[in-house]
Amino acid sequence: MPTLAGPPLRKVTLNLYEEDCLLGEKLYGYGWTTMVRDVWAAHLARAAVEARRTRIKLGDLPND
Repeated sequence: MPTLAGPPLRKVTLNLYEEDCLLGEKLYGYGWTTMVRDVWAAHLARAAVEARRTRIKLGDLPND
């Protein structure tokens, strides 16, 4: 029985550089794309926190 990956997945086409794919396969072996997914998720989580932290408030707008 296959191992569940966690949250629901969506299959997408992502164009990556050939040399990056080869290095990913060399470093992580079979399933290296799971690492890509995890890095992307971590990046988005950090970006979301940063966006919330730097959100502009009405009082920050100029009065002109």
